[in-house]
Amino acid sequence: MELIDNKSKRWINILKLLVSKDKWWSLQEISNENIGSVRAIQSDLEQMKSFQTENGEPLIHIKPRQGISICYTQTIRVDYYIKEILKDTIEIRLIDGVFFEQNRSFYEWMDTLNISRSTLYNTIHKINSLLISYDIELRPDSMQFHGNEKEIRQFFVEFLFEVYGSRLWPFDDIQKQDAVDFLHKLFQVLEVNLPDVAIDKFCLWLAVSIHRVRKNFSIRRNYRYSLDKEKQTSTAKGIYNQIKNLEEHVCQMTKDTFGVTLDRHEFVFLLLIEPAIGHYKSIETVEEKLMFFQSHTPHLFEAIHSFINQLELIFHQEVANRKAMTLILLQYYVYSREITVRDGFLFKKKSRYLSEVKKQLPYFYSRITHIIQELKTDDILASLVKNERELIRIITSNWRGLVHLEMDRRNVLNIFVISTLGYNHSLLIADLIKLRLPPLIHIFTSPENTLNELTMDRLGIDMIVTDTELPNQLGRPTLLISSFPTKKELDNLHSRLVDMTN
Repeated sequence: MELIDNKSKRWINILKLLVSKDKWWSLQEISNENIGSVRAIQSDLEQMKSFQTENGEPLIHIKPRQGISICYTQTIRVDYYIKEILKDTIEIRLIDGVFFEQNRSFYEWMDTLNISRSTLYNTIHKINSLLISYDIELRPDSMQFHGNEKEIRQFFVEFLFEVYGSRLWPFDDIQKQDAVDFLHKLFQVLEVNLPDVAIDKFCLWLAVSIHRVRKNFSIRRNYRYSLDKEKQTSTAKGIYNQIKNLEEHVCQMTKDTFGVTLDRHEFVFLLLIEPAIGHYKSIETVEEKLMFFQSHTPHLFEAIHSFINQLELIFHQEVANRKAMTLILLQYYVYSREITVRDGFLFKKKSRYLSEVKKQLPYFYSRITHIIQELKTDDILASLVKNERELIRIITSNWRGLVHLEMDRRNVLNIFVISTLGYNHSLLIADLIKLRLPPLIHIFTSPENTLNELTMDRLGIDMIVTDTELPNQLGRPTLLISSFPTKKELDNLHSRLVDMTN
């Protein structure tokens, strides 16, 4: 976490290292783990001597000849001190306090944290620099988090999981076992398999939602979904009634267990945990779900099919799992109207995912971004392409064989641009040509603005575009263009290049 200072990071890493093996460590061995210098670690250990086990004995043992070791049965105690180290950081204490405690003013927080006015302002600024990716902020005037409530909850799930881990439970007014029991009942009703390794984070997700609802921070929407009951098939009516019964059942469970009454928006958000799990089973088959969508939203269904056709045209290859992809995109279309998500849906974060796709799948990335820009003018698919990063993540995660297709792809044409008016003008002509060029046609220029056979061979140049006559001995086709080409001339050039690649 970016809010943790270097000293706290060293203390945490020392504790994690000591508890990783039941042995005596030398100062040099600890330093070799890239934790810090020997001098810094020695100073840290002197201050950490005060850590005690639950029996009141020293947590860390330091002996001149043997080295440093930890009371190896005290894993939980180590987690406790990691939490204490983290909470000793002003930024983390402030975030934790704003979330759990009663409302306090800016000046009351100055007294609580025992810091100056300028220090508190700087602390808030540092916190907000971290919150930019969530599109939320901590405002000094209210000392509350502002922004999309769903994003605020997601941030606190990540924050609390990092600060408290899986063993420590930060909520005093919500029992963890109640959260575990509730989730198991919920997933039994949904017929969903809950992975045991994820239960701790899901419990935090549920507790954060309950806690925020109790403090009157709720999910709000300015629109509603509606169904024309007269046009519903008998299958659709049955599914609709199942959803209504499910809503009543889940909301009653929540009221009985936590004393919280969920409105419809909160209920919908609660069910979003289902697709967050990953692979899960459902009552309906893929075909049944597709039939339901097709009967209720025929125009959207056809639009999604048209979109998948465009995906297939990228590599001239059919999507092997077309039905599953159709359902995934249909569900995403609905969910994208409910929650703004990032890579990995609710929990898993990877801020550089998009840049990795661009790097590993350059042809796919250039084509899909072009398709998305075109689809943004389509009224039906406007919501689908609103969150470009998440849409690309979903497609790359679910398109079987995409990486294989990308690896088999080769550059169709390499073009070298040179102008008699110099290198900068060569760049200008290259930029003009690029505007409507197919992605697999690559354009090269040279700062020397000269041509030689060695450069042509090294770059694999297939064609030269220039505004002057060239000698024939270069042995490559040449396309002439004006130094300041007109739109018509560029259109003709693009047509010729496209024809050459087909």
